[in-house]
Amino acid sequence: MDNCPTSLAKEQQSKPRVYQKCSKRRKSELIIDSDKLENKKQKLQICSFPNSFIAGVLSLRDDEMPMNVGHYVKDGIRFLNPYWSAYKAFAKARWVGRKLADVYTDEFLTFSPHYFKAACKMGRVYVNGVPMTNYNYVVQNGDSIYHLCHRHEHPILDLPIKIVEETKDLLVINKPPSMPVHACGRYKLNTVIGLLLTEYKRAGLRVLHRLDRTTSGLLLLAKNYETDLKFKKTLKDGEWKKEYVCKVDGVFPEGEVVCEQPLGSLVPAMGIQCIREDGKFAKTVFKKVWSDGKTSIVRCFPETGRTHQIRVHLQYLGYPIVNDGYYNTYDWGAEKGKGANYGKDVKQLSKDVADAHSQHHFNELVDPSYCERVEKIANGNVDLDFYLEKIKESNAEYDEICFACHTKKKIPSLNHFMLHLHCVKYETSSWSFSTELPDWAKEPSVGSV
Repeated sequence: MDNCPTSLAKEQQSKPRVYQKCSKRRKSELIIDSDKLENKKQKLQICSFPNSFIAGVLSLRDDEMPMNVGHYVKDGIRFLNPYWSAYKAFAKARWVGRKLADVYTDEFLTFSPHYFKAACKMGRVYVNGVPMTNYNYVVQNGDSIYHLCHRHEHPILDLPIKIVEETKDLLVINKPPSMPVHACGRYKLNTVIGLLLTEYKRAGLRVLHRLDRTTSGLLLLAKNYETDLKFKKTLKDGEWKKEYVCKVDGVFPEGEVVCEQPLGSLVPAMGIQCIREDGKFAKTVFKKVWSDGKTSIVRCFPETGRTHQIRVHLQYLGYPIVNDGYYNTYDWGAEKGKGANYGKDVKQLSKDVADAHSQHHFNELVDPSYCERVEKIANGNVDLDFYLEKIKESNAEYDEICFACHTKKKIPSLNHFMLHLHCVKYETSSWSFSTELPDWAKEPSVGSV
């Protein structure tokens, strides 16, 4: 990438900085260095999202879900129609001092190296509420970044969200596999929170804890701020006892098996973890329930709450979850990561695992001119007003720089949607909630086929 032109660099330095502050009720408000603003009108122009960005496309509220996006179901899979949406991010420590385009290309695995440059030039990227057509802008601490894009959400299984229990303060559900708990990546409506709002008309719910996208089972949601605060404090203080059940390869040992291997990030953009000496302490207790000689049903009691903790600890022990597409593959070496014997250094392991799960394996490019067209926009002169008007007039069915609009997506296997890992119970000394076992965890009765 070329260095920033001097004039543009000076322009960015002179812009008033905008910082993020959370109030008690987590309502975001923008704090602006007032002595750099001439009057109240200027404040409002920067505090508000630009009209050219919002009009006819998006709501000013970050937490507002589009309620009129169509969907269809095919072969038990729920597909959403594409729609315009804004991704919001606050500058992470590792972003500071790096060029904006480099950050987004590396962190969000952009398919075309020219996509983000084109998005900037087309007026789809805002930093601190200001249009950022300069993709060489250097990210600063406190920056808030919006990226308007043509959103194609990933499909999920068309399964109901079952209510386990409900009180005036809590909603306890049995989360189906395939959907994240809340908006992340390319998921927003096809999430637990999104579906509870749009399909079940349940608004204002607060996430108390998370389950992985492919994990099913017990999920607690708070109905108000006070309950949210109270339960999260008990969770942070380690008062929650958690129980999961899973199905693993092999005959798991009898008795109690304890794993205390430290976990750390391997592929940050995908959330994939591994055993590493410089990782965070993690502890899981395992107990076998039953085995058919080839696989075993195992109860899991995580005493810490690291990302993918149960899955990585089972991989380390040599009993990975049967259908775990991340941690039960030979990308981790000849023994699939057993004993953290990867047969390669962490850098090579990270590359191999990331390559194995690249989105290119799920897509077929059907428009050979796509990359050339995006590169032309990225490197050419762009009529900003033309593209902004085009977005407002669009019915959201097509976007010329959207990768998904120019690809044919392969339908993934069932293992992509579900993992044989299920949250069974959460409890403290004051309360206890549990849910039923999934069919795959139930021991066959004598004489059954």
